[in-house]
Amino acid sequence: MKKLLYGTTALATMGIVAGMATDASAAEKLKLGLGGYMQQWVVFSNQNINLPAGSNNYNAVDQKHNSEVCFIGETTLDNGLTFGVNVQLEANTDTGDQIDESYMYVSSPSMGRLILGDENNAGYLLHVTAPDGGVSLDSGDLLNIEAFVIPTVSTFDTAVGTTYLRFYDNDSGKITYITPRFAGFQLGGSYIPNFEGGGDDNSSLRACGRCNGFYDGWAGGANYTADFGGFGLQLSAGAMTAKANAGPNTDNLFAWSLGGQGSIAGFSAGFGFAKGEQGRGGSGSAAAGTSQINSTGWTVGAAYEIGPYKVGVDYMRGVGNPNTVGADTSGNQRLDQAVLSGTYTLGPGIRLVGGVFWFNGESEGNTSENDGYGFATGFKLGF
Repeated sequence: MKKLLYGTTALATMGIVAGMATDASAAEKLKLGLGGYMQQWVVFSNQNINLPAGSNNYNAVDQKHNSEVCFIGETTLDNGLTFGVNVQLEANTDTGDQIDESYMYVSSPSMGRLILGDENNAGYLLHVTAPDGGVSLDSGDLLNIEAFVIPTVSTFDTAVGTTYLRFYDNDSGKITYITPRFAGFQLGGSYIPNFEGGGDDNSSLRACGRCNGFYDGWAGGANYTADFGGFGLQLSAGAMTAKANAGPNTDNLFAWSLGGQGSIAGFSAGFGFAKGEQGRGGSGSAAAGTSQINSTGWTVGAAYEIGPYKVGVDYMRGVGNPNTVGADTSGNQRLDQAVLSGTYTLGPGIRLVGGVFWFNGESEGNTSENDGYGFATGFKLGF
């Protein structure tokens, strides 16, 4: 069941950090260690690109990467409270997001966990989605490494590319509490003062350099896990809301998600679903007066694992309808993805993955589209 948490880059980091962090003795001061992951890929693709401007030429063979170095530390006091820190540094230069998550937490088995800082919201953290064979779709590998040229479609901040509740809350500074698990159930809630990029200084202004036009946000989630005689079940539900403060765009944000996964004797299957709603208001694109929030995404997948081997098949569809203030519509956005992938675990923290994929994306409002197929293979290292 633990493998269900590893569907996204952020949660993969969380899993690695959880595995690395160990309790120090009560007399010890909190000390930082290193963790993280490195992914190096080779991608072969055949693409039919039609973009509104610029060259449509591309490299059929490309080298991709996705890596982070994590500074982590944890210690447990005499009273049983555990204090920890987590700072995630992009391993490649990224002008928009050099520091990803950066937060501290206080936890105990009986009291749950309090998280303060730049981390995903509770609805995101408790979400369940489809399993994969090693190459993921839902806020996953193909989009993270840009295995193909993505049309002018907003992906991670809408439901077009993810069923996780992000929607411009990109690791904003927040207050999150997650309960202990009781009778299989776990609940969580987050308060998000401003929707900002991760690693920012968390400006108190509702309109700031990297604020996305949303403030006074709330997000919550529920997660249930159980084992019925060898059949594992995990379910989730989440929701988030926020007020809008972007120029002429005043409609509030509301989004919700569902997920589920079952497993037995090495087989697993599941789904993820998300929907965002914001009327005809804005989204972080205030200058254009448009809303990217209005979108629906869903994914299904199945996998089989035996020993060091794993195979899986996944499909995901996301559709958006970005309305313009004062007009009916600027056209639909759509992205379909499918992948058949496999994994061979060479050793602790070392996986060789590969898969064949297909995609079809378009944005009718600006006649941008791309479709094609390809093959991606690479190493996923956790340290």
